[in-house]
Amino acid sequence: MNGGVRHEICVIDDDEEFTSFVGRYLTSVGHVVRAYVTPQAFLADPAALGSGIFLVDLMLPGIDGIDLVSLIRANGDAGIIVVSGRMGADAFTTALAAGADMFVNKPVRADQIAQAINSLGRRLGGASRPPLQPWRLDAAKSLLTSPMGQEIRLGPMEQRIFAALANAGEAGCSRRELAELAEVAPSADHRN
Repeated sequence: MNGGVRHEICVIDDDEEFTSFVGRYLTSVGHVVRAYVTPQAFLADPAALGSGIFLVDLMLPGIDGIDLVSLIRANGDAGIIVVSGRMGADAFTTALAAGADMFVNKPVRADQIAQAINSLGRRLGGASRPPLQPWRLDAAKSLLTSPMGQEIRLGPMEQRIFAALANAGEAGCSRRELAELAEVAPSADHRN
């Protein structure tokens, strides 16, 4: 039914029955589906933003769907379909302005969602993009590789700074430590 093209789809909707039904249907026609019934669960999963197509409800608990659409759009060129019961021209206009590609009003049938995914998939060029990789530092080659695969040649100072940041992990580095690595005099600013 999906023309043999498999997409990684992320569904974010607080209606558990709808989310479960759509997830089962899309899986049955060959897609890979991640489903989240809260925006917080979506945001807590680091793999979630690697999906190629997103189905987002606008009326979510805690975080508005428009804010999620903006966040998803800021992280790449994934396809975004708003599937919502929020009616009115303002909902449609706001969703598209935030970065959605399509707006589908509920109630909607699962096959209609699949057709919207196939249509959007053609714009994306077939199969969904692969998940973004983390930044990678190759100290031996003095290369920093972005999540999109762009290689950045590092000078000695930059390499020292990135190596220190990578080694520090979540603890991070202080301004003083970074200033020392950059071989510049620390400022009088006493912030960490």
